[in-house]
Amino acid sequence: MTAPELSTGGQAAAENKSELFKLFAKLMSNPYNKDTNPTGIINAGVAINGTIKDLLVSKLNSLDTPFVASDLEYSVPQGTPALRGEIAAAINRHFAPASDVGCDDLVVTNGCTTAIEMLAFATCEPGDHILVPAPLYLALPVDMGTRARAKMTPVHVPLGMVGETAQIEFFEHMVAEIAGHGGSVKALFLMNPNNPLGITYPRAVMREFLRFASRHNLFVISDEIYALSMFRHNAAPFESLLSWADLSDYIDPAAVVVLHGLSKDFGLNGFRIGWAVVPWNKQLLAALLAYAPFAFIPSYTQRLLTQLFADHRFIDSMLETSQANLADNYADAASFLYVHEVEFVQASGGHFIWFRMPISACAKMLGHSNDAPELTWTRELEYQMTLHLMDEYALYMPPGQAFFSSDFGWFRFTFAICREELDIALKRLEDAL
Repeated sequence: MTAPELSTGGQAAAENKSELFKLFAKLMSNPYNKDTNPTGIINAGVAINGTIKDLLVSKLNSLDTPFVASDLEYSVPQGTPALRGEIAAAINRHFAPASDVGCDDLVVTNGCTTAIEMLAFATCEPGDHILVPAPLYLALPVDMGTRARAKMTPVHVPLGMVGETAQIEFFEHMVAEIAGHGGSVKALFLMNPNNPLGITYPRAVMREFLRFASRHNLFVISDEIYALSMFRHNAAPFESLLSWADLSDYIDPAAVVVLHGLSKDFGLNGFRIGWAVVPWNKQLLAALLAYAPFAFIPSYTQRLLTQLFADHRFIDSMLETSQANLADNYADAASFLYVHEVEFVQASGGHFIWFRMPISACAKMLGHSNDAPELTWTRELEYQMTLHLMDEYALYMPPGQAFFSSDFGWFRFTFAICREELDIALKRLEDAL
């Protein structure tokens, strides 16, 4: 007797063994706690805004929101009108949209992960490609490919060209290469501010991205999850695509979707709430509404968050506090890297710094002298260093290969952790250098 076979998609999912998830499991098996496990692993890898954690816990505990009978029932799958109305109000206050966003212009999902997957289903046939500038957000292959079976396709852009319009040539080359193999590109996925680089794209670069997408009839998914985590204002300013009054000069607005959510700017990763803003494409909006029952949010959670977001004064003040705290933490982390002569990308938004581990730290790990000849970073050494940092220095930072970096030795360091943990993390990193 033999068991029936899984589908092709089911078999692919079952065989997917992510090294990153193994690292995360290792972290969660020994997490730092100042009281119960002070020698545990500091999490400087997951992007979570710990700088406002105490503020949020205090506020949430102050809300008089006991359970009521309706919390035991199904709610509206795309988000209650009240919750969507408060989210729209926050967008209108902070994203400077060219036209006000209404509650019927967005769909609320259980995290941006689900919103990304829904968009992959709605825009792609299985096997179609979604182009993403690399290095890139490490979960995108899972979000786009596990069930929707779209192909997340990295387009490697040299770091020195990330802020230049000339990078479009790499995207043109990729479209041609895919077409030459009989494939099809359906969307361009942009993170702005960028994860993992922490930079914002200049308006001139965004214009060229839009023109490129228009030439090839692509959807543009603008993931703006870090939009309200800007902290260094002498760099390229962040401008939501919702704010572009001249958007139609570069692309049909019906091709554009904007993503945002609670996890990053609002420090509420565990609540699993994201949203897709679709003001210009009623057919796409209808598709997302049809998918919404697969992304239900608990009734109580929706009611609690509606009450939280209805306090506009608190939300706006919290965002100001968050940006100030992020600026302070970033300044200290960047100063540390300067002092230790570590190469890094100057960030202006987000929760992390993209830096290159000195090869001398690799030599130290291997027991070589600092002037060991011909020692260079490889994929294997980068992963070995990640494990070494966890085992010997109780510090977790994901390696560049997890972000599809084509240049080894880079790591993403999350500085948006609470102040005490940041100080410990920097001390442990110093010991490793």
